[in-house]
Amino acid sequence: MTQPGTSRPDGDDLPYDEREEDYQEFEEYDEVQKPKARPFYKRKKYWIFCAILTVIVVAVAVPLALFVILPKVAQVILDNSGMSFKSIQITNPTNTSLVMDMNGDLTNTGPFSATIKFPEPIEVYYKDVLLGSMTLPDTKASGGKGSLLATQSFKINDPEAFGSFSADM
Repeated sequence: MTQPGTSRPDGDDLPYDEREEDYQEFEEYDEVQKPKARPFYKRKKYWIFCAILTVIVVAVAVPLALFVILPKVAQVILDNSGMSFKSIQITNPTNTSLVMDMNGDLTNTGPFSATIKFPEPIEVYYKDVLLGSMTLPDTKASGGKGSLLATQSFKINDPEAFGSFSADM
């Protein structure tokens, strides 16, 4: 037989009355929890955005580096370089030209190996007066230095200024 308000038969021995049992001590229901969101770096949209951004950055950075930065670096290296001659022998002199056999050094040419080209004639000045011009052949440089060995024709532009230069030498 069961007592009123209980679901146990009389024969069950409980140290307390079932009605006194504290059901509030433990929560017996499950709360609905939101599923944890995946981290942003595991989402497909994130990687698509990264791929598009990478393409844009590369499309801007590579031409910028090739056409703006590298030429400026090369120009700075060229501006700081020097050319000096150990010896120059002059042969076949005339009033308008002469042949020069040159042995020279190139200095501060930069850290990279390079072929130095002289696309335009080299103009030679003395006391702010153009003496003449000559073309120079391509030469190689590496490790910040190079050498120039050439036999070239020198075209005299101002014979009087060249005579003054020769007298001072």
